Amino acid sequence: MLDSGSTITLRLTMYEDQPYFLSDMTVSSAASQTIDVLEPIAADNLDIGSGTDKRIYTTPYTNNYDFGVAPVDDFGKSQNGYDRPYGVEDQWSAFNGTSYWVAAVFDNAAKNGIIAGAATTKTWKSMQHLGQATAPNGPLTGFSVYNAGGQQSGTTVSSDAFFIGYFDDYETGLETFGEAYAVQEPMLQWKGDVPRGYNTWYNFYSQYATEGAMHAMTDYFVAHLKSLGYTYMNLDASYQGVKGQEQIRNLKDYVTYVHGKGMKAGSYEAPFAIWNKLTDLVPTTNYTFGDIALKDTNGNPIMSYLNTPIVDATHPGGQVYLKWLMNTYHVEPGFDYVKLDFIDFGMYEGSFYDKSKNGIQAYRIGMKIMRDALIGARQKIFIDESIAPLLPSGYAHGRRTGCDTVIGLDDGAGIRYSGIERQAFNAAASWWTNGTLYPYNDADMSMPENIVQGVYGKSTLNQATLLTTAIVMGGGHLLIGDDVPFISEDRMKRLVMNKALLDVADLGKAARPLSMTNFYLKGEHSPETLYLNDKNGDVIVGMSNWDMNNSKPAAVSFKELHLSADKAYTLSELYSQTTLGTYTGSYSRTLRPGESVMIRISGKGSRSNPGAPVNLALGAGVTASASSSYGAGYEASNVIDGNLSTRWSAGWPANNDFSNQWLEINFGAPTSVNRVVVSEYGYGKQEYETWSYALQYWDESTSQYVDLTKGLTLGDRRELDFKTVTTSKIRLDMKTSHWLDSVNEIEAYNIPGNTGSVIAQDNSNGSFWSYSDIRGQTQRMQTFALTSGSLPKMDVYYYESYVSKVPEDNLYIDIVELDSDMKPAKKLFTAAVPPYNLMGSPQPYSIYPRLSGLDTTKKFAFILRSPNSLDDGSTDNKYGFAYSGDVYAGGIAQYSGDGGQTWSPQTDTDLIFTIYQ
Repeated sequence: MLDSGSTITLRLTMYEDQPYFLSDMTVSSAASQTIDVLEPIAADNLDIGSGTDKRIYTTPYTNNYDFGVAPVDDFGKSQNGYDRPYGVEDQWSAFNGTSYWVAAVFDNAAKNGIIAGAATTKTWKSMQHLGQATAPNGPLTGFSVYNAGGQQSGTTVSSDAFFIGYFDDYETGLETFGEAYAVQEPMLQWKGDVPRGYNTWYNFYSQYATEGAMHAMTDYFVAHLKSLGYTYMNLDASYQGVKGQEQIRNLKDYVTYVHGKGMKAGSYEAPFAIWNKLTDLVPTTNYTFGDIALKDTNGNPIMSYLNTPIVDATHPGGQVYLKWLMNTYHVEPGFDYVKLDFIDFGMYEGSFYDKSKNGIQAYRIGMKIMRDALIGARQKIFIDESIAPLLPSGYAHGRRTGCDTVIGLDDGAGIRYSGIERQAFNAAASWWTNGTLYPYNDADMSMPENIVQGVYGKSTLNQATLLTTAIVMGGGHLLIGDDVPFISEDRMKRLVMNKALLDVADLGKAARPLSMTNFYLKGEHSPETLYLNDKNGDVIVGMSNWDMNNSKPAAVSFKELHLSADKAYTLSELYSQTTLGTYTGSYSRTLRPGESVMIRISGKGSRSNPGAPVNLALGAGVTASASSSYGAGYEASNVIDGNLSTRWSAGWPANNDFSNQWLEINFGAPTSVNRVVVSEYGYGKQEYETWSYALQYWDESTSQYVDLTKGLTLGDRRELDFKTVTTSKIRLDMKTSHWLDSVNEIEAYNIPGNTGSVIAQDNSNGSFWSYSDIRGQTQRMQTFALTSGSLPKMDVYYYESYVSKVPEDNLYIDIVELDSDMKPAKKLFTAAVPPYNLMGSPQPYSIYPRLSGLDTTKKFAFILRSPNSLDDGSTDNKYGFAYSGDVYAGGIAQYSGDGGQTWSPQTDTDLIFTIYQ
């Protein structure tokens, strides 16, 4: 009994043979009372016993923020995120010790620790307070679990329930916490497979996901990726559809097209944001959007950090609106997947229409309405949450574990994370929610190359592999967020079409970190080793080096993986699909800067993978040379076993621009080769030194170099596969290099059964000009003949003539079969590239149509078009192409000024291109 006359009742619920208890409290009074904080368990210290590496583990408010780990005596820095009003930026400051939903205090060496968190979240937001210790491995100077967020009133006010447990293994404790929470709020079950497919966002962003682009992308997935389980074709924000067509019709037409191809369609919604004018009527009601907007105590709309009003889900009009949104834009069009974004808006505190409710109660009302509408549809709909709280969890099948992958972190004082590493440590920290709170964690989209970032910002292979490890081992929710027809062949084979990798994704499991690091709060790297168990008893281990500058030893003990320390296991590497050998007790290797590998440890013997191939450049004579208009030529022979051991240093050009750099491997005798691997200087970094290259072999019969393959950029670990050639020399010719030497390492292999495309026709070796008039009704066509029934790859030379703005539409590249009059008769392939970050002069952009079974008696063509780019009579801000005189005997250029209805031959002109077979 308190002096005020209120009574506090504390309840402790304990379980036989369980290392945890539940606690909650009720405050009772004869008169009505208003309470904004309830704290059933509080202490001025917390000690987990002996330990040599004691740390805290904290959970963010939403996935706009980050999980954190830090020493108990040095909490570090945080953004301390909560409801963020418009105009207020996140600030890095000392971590305030507030964890949301669940926290842990543990010893990273012995693994023992305490887990404390929300057992229910029915009426309050749930927090944990941690007070920093005064000495290393000392006790915390404060600890509590409490409810806050809004208020509750009445003669009786109760808290939610809390979970507190002590575990010999804190990771098991977090998993147990998830299972215990799901007793009161069961996980929303999903009976289908873990989703795999495509998402538009990082490919087309908000303006360029047109109907033409998405129909073409769907066709490409059907032809090449559907058989591998890529079946979802998901729209993200701002689908454009057909310009000028009403939005709902656009969506229905899209779903009809996708379903007609035997695929599934996904959609997007930010449901708690109000995009309408506040004076507009809410559909099917007499309320205005101003009526249903969440207000402050003065009656003014509360604005989100996106500067939108927020739906008050306690308002009857707000409830109708949320149900109408789900039914109108998602259920009725027939979507199979819905991404609900910015749903943290629904938790904002304010003066609700129903004065008895607070932010978490309003959030629950809104989420239940939407969930029930979606799961009540005639079709099965996968619900995915983004920018969402960890709890409550019963409203979706998947939840994003981290913020958008392209958004990194930099506190300005030494803590820096790329978006990829940020995604990785959040996925690693939330492994335990997969299969307990949500069927599948969502570690965001895979970007094998990040095509739209051009030559300056696209992902290197190491970066893409680091991200793929995080995604595949983060729950298996695998959507490709990249311009897939432009992804290089080696990325496709290694990261997209790799059956060994997809088998791991199919498990739908999230991997445990082998050991924690002090990420985010203290700025240490993401955990380097993750592991999960396959259904057949194999263990999958992901090993990643997040240091982009230095190699690093990595090791794993089989005992740590709960395997026998005395048994021999067969190890294979999944990305390279090679057998590593047989090991007992442990496995170790050196990871290069930014390298990531996935190891399958099997007690059942080899899975028929080949061993590591022999590098034919080892011991071969390797020489290099470069020239520049700013200085004399350069030559180097400081190349040892294919590795350029030092950088060239004499006479640097002022702008570091080198032309005609080359690197040659001399085998000394005819040698069979079908793969060359190139690593540019700065292994692992986001650097693309070479712009426009050709890989060549020495033709003994003609005593000259012959081009095998060409392209625009190389990057780290670029694998160039081709049909086997027997030659004494291989040369990499680089037309422009922005550092010297741009290539740090070159390797050559003859892989049994390996093959790839080679140049069949090429008119790009001479001089050419440029012109930018691809817009509106103006299209350009180049006809060509084929000497083979396959067309796996083309290089098309195009650019963007940016002056003051980008073009208004994608650049579309069609490949068509022609009729006898040399006019398009059948479209075989379309790809769309958005306008950001294209070069300002013609460059060889590689496209991978993967066409086969073509009739070589026919004529073909590629067409360049951009129908919604403004046709204002100017060549500024348009797409352009490279052309020359009539240098190609197999076809001619044609022009259309009426959107492709009629075509006029240009017999003295050819567009520049390269055809592969």
